[in-house]
Amino acid sequence: MITMARNDAAYALTMARRPEVSRAELCALVEKLAGSVREVASVAELRGERLNEPAYAPAARALERALREALSQR
Repeated sequence: MITMARNDAAYALTMARRPEVSRAELCALVEKLAGSVREVASVAELRGERLNEPAYAPAARALERALREALSQR
């Protein structure tokens, strides 16, 4: 599940950098990423882990910024 989320994030970043990708396609990617994050968070919560500031938080924030920037340029 984590590997799939990482792959989804890498794909989304690649697509966000391509000028020919439509806003609708980027929105679909954001929805897919949100689903991956929800799934990973659910697994972490079931394992009793706290997600206050996980090790991957800086990467997640960078991804969020990149996606927001890509969407704002459309």
